[in-house]
Amino acid sequence: MNILQVNVIEGRDLVASDSNGFSDCYATLILGQQKKKTKIIKKSLNPKWGETFLMRISPLDETLHVLLQDWDQFSSDDFMGECFIDINSLDDTAVWYTLSTRPNKPDDFVKGEVCIKARVVKSSNIVKDKIPLNMLTEVNNRCTKFENSDGKDPFDISGIGLEQFPDFLFDHVPNVQDIDLGFNQFKMFPSLISFKKLTTLVLNGNYILTVPGEVLDLPKLKVLSINGNHLISLPSEISKLVSLEKLEIANNKITELCPEIANLPKLEELIISGNPLTKLPPNFSSLTSLEVLDASGCQLIRLPEDFSMMTKLLEVNLGNNKLVELPNHIGRLTRLVILNLMDNKLSDLPMSIGNIHGLGKLGAGINIEGNPIKSEEIMKKYKIGNDQLMDFLEKRMALSGYSLPEISKIPKLNTSNGNNNNTTTTSTSTTPKQPPQYSVVDTSKYSPSIPSTPSTQQNNNESSPNGANITIPLSSTPQIPTQTKDQDVVNKTIALKNWIVSTIRGEIRPKMGKIKNQILRCVSIQEGVGIANIFKQIKPEIEKLKLLIPPNYPMPPPASNMSGGKTFSGNDKLEQLKDLVAISIDDYDVLFAVLYQLIPNNTDPQLIVSVTQSLKKIKEIIP
Repeated sequence: MNILQVNVIEGRDLVASDSNGFSDCYATLILGQQKKKTKIIKKSLNPKWGETFLMRISPLDETLHVLLQDWDQFSSDDFMGECFIDINSLDDTAVWYTLSTRPNKPDDFVKGEVCIKARVVKSSNIVKDKIPLNMLTEVNNRCTKFENSDGKDPFDISGIGLEQFPDFLFDHVPNVQDIDLGFNQFKMFPSLISFKKLTTLVLNGNYILTVPGEVLDLPKLKVLSINGNHLISLPSEISKLVSLEKLEIANNKITELCPEIANLPKLEELIISGNPLTKLPPNFSSLTSLEVLDASGCQLIRLPEDFSMMTKLLEVNLGNNKLVELPNHIGRLTRLVILNLMDNKLSDLPMSIGNIHGLGKLGAGINIEGNPIKSEEIMKKYKIGNDQLMDFLEKRMALSGYSLPEISKIPKLNTSNGNNNNTTTTSTSTTPKQPPQYSVVDTSKYSPSIPSTPSTQQNNNESSPNGANITIPLSSTPQIPTQTKDQDVVNKTIALKNWIVSTIRGEIRPKMGKIKNQILRCVSIQEGVGIANIFKQIKPEIEKLKLLIPPNYPMPPPASNMSGGKTFSGNDKLEQLKDLVAISIDDYDVLFAVLYQLIPNNTDPQLIVSVTQSLKKIKEIIP
């Protein structure tokens, strides 16, 4: 793609548009959809700008339109003249162009000239054979849209089919902060180190095999998303990303994480699901800022024992792995509100897990479905609800006399060499607040009278950490007043409703809008089918949500601007698919808008829970 370099030098003998006998003049350069404006020179008829602009030349661009106007603070700007310059005639010399009237307004009073110096810069960085003209044109249009937003929106050049990054963008959007390069044809991680202010980089759905270490010199990058590529590893230079807060590398072919990933001091969210990982790095617990971990769909057998030192964790997804046990001291993760353990090989849960009280709250919880848990009582409580399960696990821990050891007494794996000794590491500055320890059973909180008849007495034999059998009287359930139970349900329902509203507003609807823009601009049948499959997966949950809407509840009509911003691919089947997906997205958006209005005033706990369950599944499916 060639570049037009334009120098707007000055104007002379221009028309006086203001009552003071002068004009507040500025010039606008128009090339295709691109617009560039000079600064305003106030109170002058011979303004001197001396400004240079770079504009991309698409195959259809032949003429540069120069428009002069008088700036007015309280009314529309006044027309002062215009001229049209043939791009092919430019030879990098200063030329005075006479201003003329508008074709449809010959009565305009216009006079004067404007001096322009311009040339066409041939780009040697882009070969037409590698980047087709239709792709360059689309990149140009996206670049113009980004520039017109004053850089407030992400720079989205996803779904175009690019195999390499257009180098001319380094000159045209040098201050870009957010770039979406998803669903292109990249096989190598593009070098973007020229973007010094880059904070978000999305490369989902490409064909990237490796990440050269030299391209990771991005000290301000906060979000890096490389989901759905062909990565087999990350380089040790990943530690250069000192500002990284979110790393997504799901659904790749990574068999082992490099130890340097634990050297990311600000990492709060790590998504590594869908990779054939069998273990985590031994120093993984050094990610002390981590709050969200998704390692589902891997092949993990065990977690590092000091995994329980990551006390800032809020959500952990370990579903669909091969875990045979959990760390003994997992109870230190007292901030956890979501722990997914479904479809593993767990036969029991650690005694300390009863210390994680947040897992018993409505809208949060623990998922142990699909595990060969031996304790029938654990599975019985689980089927009743997370709150019942966590109450049972807390009492089991209390009655066993189990207490979590001090952090300084927990053996830590020595990763400096291959020897695993018993040296303990004591830390006073980073020790988190100790959770409550249950060394003595407080029997005052249990029912004062326990039936002693065989028909009403139930015992559950569990094993303490030292192997002794502990008999837990399960009939000794605390007698909670009905009023307290009702208030607890109300509080949990309110918390769930807040989660639903914030999830619809802040996550699901924005993602739906982004996917709609992506499908409308799609020119690849493979990409279109991939997006269609996403909505095929969420359709069952959508149908469940529709059944929860009251029959007489008013439903607003879907949006009518379905084809806004649509790029026509020339493939009739793809265009039909795009239209069907866009219509479905509009239909789903109406449903979410109704739920957004309905939920805050609804008092049915069962409906609230059902909506929450469906939204969680939809969140897992939508990228």
